[in-house]
Amino acid sequence: MLKEKFKEFDIILASKSPRRQLLLKGLDINFEVRLKEIEEIFPQNLKKEEIAVFLCELKASAFENELNDNTIVITADTIVWINDGILNKPKDADDAKQILSQLSGNMHEVITGVCLKSKNKTRSFY
Repeated sequence: MLKEKFKEFDIILASKSPRRQLLLKGLDINFEVRLKEIEEIFPQNLKKEEIAVFLCELKASAFENELNDNTIVITADTIVWINDGILNKPKDADDAKQILSQLSGNMHEVITGVCLKSKNKTRSFY
């Protein structure tokens, strides 16, 4: 059903995440993976949910000049929130071990922002 609805669109998944690619494949729609390097910097006054949405919209904006009437770009960003702050991606194996130690036994939130962007419309949510 979705495949028929989106057959006229060029869907771009701007994510190297194998899990996100698998989720989209599960919807049985055609898409292409296209990546752009984005510096993930956000205003410090944002709330946790706003950070995830800001970052996925930032990623989508990198495709602004490539969108035509039949293109939809899908971006996402996931953050981990612990002790009133964002947990950054590990720099190396030692940093990853330290992060896992910090998470172990502690409450944290995992928040994913998603952005669907076409030439004339943007929809974002978390």
